[in-house]
Amino acid sequence: MTIHELCAALAGRPVIAAVRDESALEAAVDSQCVAVFFLGGSILSLPGWVEKAKRAGKAAFAHVDLLQGVKADAAALEWCKQAMPLDGVISTRAPLLKAARGVGLMTIQRLFLVDSSSLATGIRLMRATPPDMVEVLPGLVSKAIRTLKLELGRPVIAGGMITEAEEAGRALQAGAIAVSTSQRSLWK
Repeated sequence: MTIHELCAALAGRPVIAAVRDESALEAAVDSQCVAVFFLGGSILSLPGWVEKAKRAGKAAFAHVDLLQGVKADAAALEWCKQAMPLDGVISTRAPLLKAARGVGLMTIQRLFLVDSSSLATGIRLMRATPPDMVEVLPGLVSKAIRTLKLELGRPVIAGGMITEAEEAGRALQAGAIAVSTSQRSLWK
């Protein structure tokens, strides 16, 4: 899947299943979500999880900073690319995302916002090493969603603390292309 295909799919189904365990994976596979963010797992479990998601027609992204059993570095990204059919990776670390792009994976920069300074720093860093997409956390920060979309010209995903449909709607209205959530009731 390309970034353009993913954006088109998310335009029709803008909720991404955020999965941390096997139970959540089963619900995600049965859901209407077009993409799954793996926010956990190990080098033993993740290949099987990704295979299951791909068989269900879902795009699969692994948060490599949270993957157990492997150091998050360029060699780990090469292993991910060879060991499973990942579409891309999520990370808070720009150099890691640059390496991921080098092996042909889509990249999502995860940006935690605590104040206006963290927003400005994030924009500056992502201009230097642009990811394919940005995931902003918490996803309840509509002003930051608008600013990131405008300043970076990249698709923005809102994630974190989104537990109600109204919150997801506000993030989408602010300009997010999608929301990632572990709240299974929103996956439908």
